[in-house]
Amino acid sequence: MKNFRGFTIIEVLVSALVMSLLIFAAFAVLDVGRGSWFGGDVRTELRKEMIRAFMSMERELRETRPVSGGPSARINLNFGETGNSISFQIPQDNDLDGTVLDSLGDIEWSGNITYLLNENNEIIRTAADGTSKVLALNITGLEFSRFRIPDLPNDLLIINLTAQKMSGIGKLATERGQLIVRMRN
Repeated sequence: MKNFRGFTIIEVLVSALVMSLLIFAAFAVLDVGRGSWFGGDVRTELRKEMIRAFMSMERELRETRPVSGGPSARINLNFGETGNSISFQIPQDNDLDGTVLDSLGDIEWSGNITYLLNENNEIIRTAADGTSKVLALNITGLEFSRFRIPDLPNDLLIINLTAQKMSGIGKLATERGQLIVRMRN
């Protein structure tokens, strides 16, 4: 008859410790993967918000006239200035004749339109009639800068955005973006 020898208590404890370490390592790797997944998802959401805001702002700001000062001003930001809000006017068919030109051939301008960052971290567009629209959420920084470059016929407006949001695992995700708009009117 054969004698089978069993495991000693030390051998069982060592094998249990090794298995525990392997399981712990596997869960640590999974947790890092989960954090990367959720962090990437939040950053993607922030990028989408920024792109949505940039597209809307670019469409209108491209149409604004780069004139500063006096009653004919079309934008409230002077050259070299930086601000966290901007007011401007765009060409608009005020007399409803199908064109943005009046009877004298001059451009008809809208009332003031304003972009600003509110206390809820939203970029708000307020039209001349007082109606407001949210352009983007989770925006923690909004900055407008206006420049004139001598060799270019039009002014440049630089918009910097910072967006932040907590991910599902408690980490703060931050995205930054910049848009340069060449005003053409």
